Amino acid sequence: MSIPEFPTGSRGTALVTGASHRVGRAIALELARQGFGLLLTYRTRPDDCGETARLAIVEAAAAGHRIEVRCDPLDLADASAAAAYAGRVAAAAGDRPIDAVVHNASAYEPHGFGAITADDLGRMHRIEVVSPLLMTQALAPTLARSALAGGGAVVLFSDVYALGRARAGFTPYMLAKAAVATLARQLAVELAPAVRVHCVAPGVVMWPPDFPDETKRVILARTPLGRAGTPEEAARLVRFLVLEATFSTGDTIAIDGGRALR
Repeated sequence: MSIPEFPTGSRGTALVTGASHRVGRAIALELARQGFGLLLTYRTRPDDCGETARLAIVEAAAAGHRIEVRCDPLDLADASAAAAYAGRVAAAAGDRPIDAVVHNASAYEPHGFGAITADDLGRMHRIEVVSPLLMTQALAPTLARSALAGGGAVVLFSDVYALGRARAGFTPYMLAKAAVATLARQLAVELAPAVRVHCVAPGVVMWPPDFPDETKRVILARTPLGRAGTPEEAARLVRFLVLEATFSTGDTIAIDGGRALR
């Protein structure tokens, strides 16, 4: 199978960061079913991203679409490299649009208070805020050419716990995720009216590996719907925002089973 410079599909083209597994893979598969060609990025899992690409082509075909898919390495901790990558994507697109950018990649890393460094804070902000901002800026003219109803779409990922709550042991992560919601508002104004910007704030959507059972019990006890979400549920929300939320921009939407209510 040849690797396209700029992959396309019957619906257009979408870029999904962190697409090798978990929520990123589910988003890629959901967009493939809608007919989007896919630019998928990964940091350390090339084989897993390749499997996402394979599954996306299969899922698209089952839905009656023929799509192209490309996988590229990308470390968002290097903001200059992230901006350069987006510039190459824009150049490869030429006069063609990129219809959706989903900034899914994240780094869920604990940092004990008392040992937090400036490098810790800077790294988290580069991954969660700076690189997505610079990438979106570089891709803005390409997004503005989208023929999607409502225009092109950008989807960012915050965290429901970063919106009005605090969590010990995760200060750099929480600060960065709180800034993502502000970034969504800023981009919504900067890119209007041609591009819509949405922010998703998940609670627990698929437990992290080795998550303590007692902590799971405590979280679920305070979650009105009584369970964790699934990657597929998050992916369906992204699909709705990209394709159907044509008169919404700048808002942050929780997908947390009601956890923020308690």
